[in-house]
Amino acid sequence: MRLRTRVVAALLAVAVVLSLLSLAGFAFYRDEVVAQEERDLARTAQSVAEQIDIVLSEKKRVVSLWSLRPGIGDHGSASQEEALRTFVAATDFSGASVIASNGTMTAIEGRGIESDQALVGRDFSDRRYFQRAMSGETYVSDPMRAESGNVVVTVSAPISRGGRQLGTFNGAFHVQRGDLFRGIAAAGDETGRITVLANDSVVFETGAGESGDAAIRSTATVENTGWTVVATTTEAALQSRLRAATLLQFGTLAVVLLSVAALGGWLYREYVHNFERLVAGFGALVVGDYGTTVSLSGSTEWQEVGDYFNELSETLARRRVEVAVLNRVLRHNLRNAMTVVAGNADYLADHVEDDRLADVAVRIRDRSESLLALAERARTVESTLRGGDRPPPARPVADVVEETAAGLREEYPEATVAVEGAPPAVAVPGGDLVAVAVDELVTNAVVHGGGTARITVGADEASVSIAVADEGPGMPAVERRILEEPFVETATDHGTGLGLWIVTWIVDRLGGDVSVAVDGGTTVTVRFPRAEAE
Repeated sequence: MRLRTRVVAALLAVAVVLSLLSLAGFAFYRDEVVAQEERDLARTAQSVAEQIDIVLSEKKRVVSLWSLRPGIGDHGSASQEEALRTFVAATDFSGASVIASNGTMTAIEGRGIESDQALVGRDFSDRRYFQRAMSGETYVSDPMRAESGNVVVTVSAPISRGGRQLGTFNGAFHVQRGDLFRGIAAAGDETGRITVLANDSVVFETGAGESGDAAIRSTATVENTGWTVVATTTEAALQSRLRAATLLQFGTLAVVLLSVAALGGWLYREYVHNFERLVAGFGALVVGDYGTTVSLSGSTEWQEVGDYFNELSETLARRRVEVAVLNRVLRHNLRNAMTVVAGNADYLADHVEDDRLADVAVRIRDRSESLLALAERARTVESTLRGGDRPPPARPVADVVEETAAGLREEYPEATVAVEGAPPAVAVPGGDLVAVAVDELVTNAVVHGGGTARITVGADEASVSIAVADEGPGMPAVERRILEEPFVETATDHGTGLGLWIVTWIVDRLGGDVSVAVDGGTTVTVRFPRAEAE
């Protein structure tokens, strides 16, 4: 997989993971918003219930204290009426009354409450607040609608003197007026509603929305009365909060994805783009386009890598020119000089009468021809190995081996060159290059292996093997290293010719391998991948 693809895949994976985490976080945050709203409503309901409870406790305390006032239990007296007038004037109660122990109302006073003196003398013994107060309890009644139409709450306390129950003192107030629900209005706003219920009847209500429009609700109980406080939030308010949370979450996700994209852009510029330029540069060097330069951007290290590459490319370009010039000059001059030497040697061999000198001339001619052959092989290396990116076409291995063997039999008529097991339907890549490698191996076997060479061809589904065996004393270790190991010659450690180097270069180029076995002779086996004959 290419680096660009891997980087894009990694960034996409990171983006997907972060997106999933963000969505999971959003779902969790949505639930947390709802849970927080429920907690807030519970606190609001409890706070309102406690406020009401505090106010009612204060009113109970006030009524209880006034029930102890002198004259309050003197039924029908002026002092009783004066006490009631003072109570109404001094407190935030809307009215007050006294009911005797037999249930008869003896006095009443108030502001807009049932202050009609016609109520005096009426029987109120069936009233629950009277009954609870007569039992010794300071009691807060449920809201009730009076004859005046006002919703009234009555706080009753017993009037006791000397251990005797003289009656009840009753303070009444309008629930829509006074300080009972003064703090509740602040708890209800445009997004929530506060409702106070007594026996499922609405005592007080404030805030936005309708009671049936509640998305979330929470309740609390007023301890003194058992009233229920209901705090609700509207569906619109909850959705508004959730929309805000959604926008925040998607905004965060967008920032994360933009950050990933920015990171991806930086990685591409800093690494992928530079790697692609380096790969393109090395590709140019592989095909022999020396002198290619690359320009790498980013950190100082990348600039140093680019400088080193460009220096290497320029060095290879110079070396190629130098080698080409030296190769051309040496081969041209060597060929010309050896041609002159061989010609003069032939002349001497034909014209001298001294047999000893004639033998010397023949040896000079043979050596000259050997050097000319070496120059020709050098030309073969240059033309085949440096002749382009693509090797020669594939050929049937039988044709390659038989033609090579026939040529060597003609060149070395006294030698024995045998071919075994060449399958006619099997092809090898770069057939002409394989022919050069086999020629070098068989020549080496004939010259150094006792004049006998046996070529054995084998094949399987994936590869083709060509083994060249001789009966000589065995290949020297340094020559074997040329074939089997990465080997660099030195002044004291080197081979004796060019042929085995040619074999190594051809095998490497065609993607094959070579092995050497020495046992009563030498067997060199080269293997190439199978190919379709062209």
